[in-house]
Amino acid sequence: MMIENNFMFSYSKTIICLFLICVVSCVPSRSQKLVKLPGEPNNNSLDSSRAQIVYKYAKNYPNGTEIAIAFVIGDSVRYYGIQRRNDSLVYVKNYMSAFEIGSITKTFTATMLAELVYSGKVDLNEPIKNILPIHMHQSSLSGKEVTLLHLANHTSGFPKEPGNLIFDWSIPGSPYKFYDTTKLYDYLSKRITLLSIPGEKREYSNLGGGLLGHLLTLLTGKSYENLLSEFICKPLGMKNTFVSLDSTETNKLIPGRDPNGNITHNWDLNVLVGGGGIKSSTEDMVKYLRAHMTDTTFYLMTQQPTIKYTENNFAGLGWTWFAIDNFKFVSATGGTGGYSCCVIFERGTKKAIVLLTNVSSFLASKDDSISNMSIELHKSL
Repeated sequence: MMIENNFMFSYSKTIICLFLICVVSCVPSRSQKLVKLPGEPNNNSLDSSRAQIVYKYAKNYPNGTEIAIAFVIGDSVRYYGIQRRNDSLVYVKNYMSAFEIGSITKTFTATMLAELVYSGKVDLNEPIKNILPIHMHQSSLSGKEVTLLHLANHTSGFPKEPGNLIFDWSIPGSPYKFYDTTKLYDYLSKRITLLSIPGEKREYSNLGGGLLGHLLTLLTGKSYENLLSEFICKPLGMKNTFVSLDSTETNKLIPGRDPNGNITHNWDLNVLVGGGGIKSSTEDMVKYLRAHMTDTTFYLMTQQPTIKYTENNFAGLGWTWFAIDNFKFVSATGGTGGYSCCVIFERGTKKAIVLLTNVSSFLASKDDSISNMSIELHKSL
């Protein structure tokens, strides 16, 4: 899900045109090529400097890895799809294919919260104890109650994971698969202990992000997926963004890969779905980021800094800001057992990048490669 800082393709049978971009190889004695698949338009090839950036990181990923990239500059967008195949990098068409986006889900959850706040249906400073149908073991510290705001900007004082969640990585469908409402309520009513005073310190919490999604379902009486569709996907025309995996949706999804390149099970987040359960495509994520770069209502609300937690970092609702001198951007990362991703945007310049992969976050996080690749590519825009 939920690690912060996370197919099928078709082409016409035409004359094969190999387009040399850069020399790549993960075996020093073998020279490989980044080539363009037949049938792809000529403008779908990365320039040499960006290809080198991608290669610098992708050379360490296993065969079967796919990378879907979108560059947004104003009203224009360019899509690039790359797959590591037989120790080479080749172009593929994957901008409509879905990937698990892990913790980027939290920005969707925060955006739906912001819409409820903007429409006057809930107060951002509402204590969560007033929404839950149970009595919390601890809902406040030093006289300060945990609020919806605190869950959205990770200042709740909640631990990263619930203490009664067993991380059994052998369970198909993620360690969260069997963590249901009963277990969540049992933990909140009997064991939850705040680690800091709400609102005073930012400590990233998957529990907090997932609980926020659950609270939205209690406030509206609708499922998380129905809220996602009603609040975001339908209004923005996002047709390849979803939670549940039926036969139709499964066909849209690129299989995830573990660090060795083996296909993994897709993650089921159960009651904590709001913390990392969404799947989406680069095409849809471009629509989502455009709304954040242009809308002046609840999308803009999510980007307002609520706390400064490092010299150069601020937290909004779901999003984080990075600012140094004249360089600043809003970003989010995500990862699951078979996927990792990053999105970055600048509202002022209307520039953005979407980078989705089907490589395990446990591999991509070793050198923060997804974030670093995304930042380097974003700086090239």
